[in-house]
Amino acid sequence: MFKAEHVISAQRWAMSPQGQHVELGIAENNLFIFLAALGLAHDLFGARLIPIGVLYDPFIQRGLDALNYACYQDARFILVATPSGITLAPEGGAHQSIGTPLIGMAQDGLAAFEPAFVDELAVILAWAFDYLQRDGDLKDSSWLREAHGGSVYLRLSTRAVDQPLREMTDDLRDAIISGGYWLRPPAPGAELAIIYQGVVAPQALAVYDQILEDIPDAGLLAVTSADRLNAGWQAAQRARLTGSRTQPVAAVERLLASLAADASLVTVIDGHPATLAWLGGVYGHRVQALGVEHFGQSGELSDLHRAYRIDEEAILDATASACLARFRRQLGID
Repeated sequence: MFKAEHVISAQRWAMSPQGQHVELGIAENNLFIFLAALGLAHDLFGARLIPIGVLYDPFIQRGLDALNYACYQDARFILVATPSGITLAPEGGAHQSIGTPLIGMAQDGLAAFEPAFVDELAVILAWAFDYLQRDGDLKDSSWLREAHGGSVYLRLSTRAVDQPLREMTDDLRDAIISGGYWLRPPAPGAELAIIYQGVVAPQALAVYDQILEDIPDAGLLAVTSADRLNAGWQAAQRARLTGSRTQPVAAVERLLASLAADASLVTVIDGHPATLAWLGGVYGHRVQALGVEHFGQSGELSDLHRAYRIDEEAILDATASACLARFRRQLGID
């Protein structure tokens, strides 16, 4: 119809047995209502659909009420939000998202991911197609809803990022779904870890390479889902507090256990810094949390990353500050 009527569209869509595409205009609330309806097909008609909704990440907030009720009704869908953050720099402030990672963490029934690499995304999508179709008893599941299932939110970016050449092992696949893995493992008792989520991977990796000569035991932690890491930690704490016979160890606890007790964490995300700042609460590590708290500036990508302090220089400054503070504490100055 779009082609026949010469409607302007970025895509050339055609019907096929493999699926159907519906293109809406500026109608985010309608999109989420539509996803809710399609995502309830298994309950209403006995046949499951796998709806995938795509929109700009900042516009999630336009339809947030409808999204919340879709999750409340246990509708199943994949929400793909891209581009995101200030990394879409040339488009201006109106399209910059800041708080959406926190929405992903807080929204019940929605597992939120923000991968940096395409092999991570492939693993997450494969898991998501299964997660959408689970129907176990929620009462017997953890806060991760592993048996019950739910919907999935992917916060993505259009920034071109160099991809790692690596084998996708079962351990790495499990770690990606759990929420994070050591891209560069720390030495036992390491004094510093740089932790990133999403599209800021290149500058985090660049800084890690620069500090190795001075801090050879440092680690670089790739967070694919602050939501899943936090949910796993909350579930483990809840089990311990309620006297569960099993004493679960959360994925984030295993990841950070190798660091020194007084180690410093430098976290960075193209989003609100609180998304990763909570990681210091797992073992009481000091945190330097970098992120974005304001929007409105437009410019080249490097200029915006520098202005909002999520560029290489800012990460270097944060690592230097963290190491100096640790040294002062050891001397009893701080």
